[in-house]
Amino acid sequence: MHIYKDFHFRLREYILKKHGSVSAFCRAVGIKYPAQMTPYLKGQSMPGKKMLDKLEKDGADIGWILHGKPKHQPGGMGASLMTSSYKVEMEQIMRRMRLLSQQMNEALPVSFQAYAVLNSSLVFEEFTRSFEKFLGYEPGGLTGMHFPDLIHPDDRQTVREYLASDHAGGTPRDLVSRFVMADGRSFVVEWSFYANNLLERGCREYVILATRSN
Repeated sequence: MHIYKDFHFRLREYILKKHGSVSAFCRAVGIKYPAQMTPYLKGQSMPGKKMLDKLEKDGADIGWILHGKPKHQPGGMGASLMTSSYKVEMEQIMRRMRLLSQQMNEALPVSFQAYAVLNSSLVFEEFTRSFEKFLGYEPGGLTGMHFPDLIHPDDRQTVREYLASDHAGGTPRDLVSRFVMADGRSFVVEWSFYANNLLERGCREYVILATRSN
């Protein structure tokens, strides 16, 4: 509906500015699977009453998210200052995103079958359904799982050493390892990881791309 135009952009902005990631927001408000947010964040469906209640309890301005009109809007010089600061912040974010996109395109030009993000403890933070299918898991089966546990025992130590060695961050690494499926079978996987240092949170996250080896 036109009255809710662009609500998904404002919803994403609120979540990222307050929580830093969709996964962190879901943990804060009690949503089990981050994938439940996808239809809202893509603008494919409107948040229902339960979701709006969660947002409101989290401190969100529902009126602004849905209609673009905040409850309290400063005027005069205050409004100019807010707009100017917001524009500078958004320009910085866009520059970082363009740089990261360029780096990823240059470093990882090949296609992949599965994608996931690990937190600093190597636990699955975010992952696509394709990663579950890739390893034969039911929906949600990888939630909270420790990534090294998916590696064949004979390859596990090598993988741990590689993940720990990328101290500089921002340098993609390519590996070939045996992964263990949900049914216990193993197969060879070509995969890459990209360690991203999150300075504002004092930790790191790992982006994983994987494909079956021919």
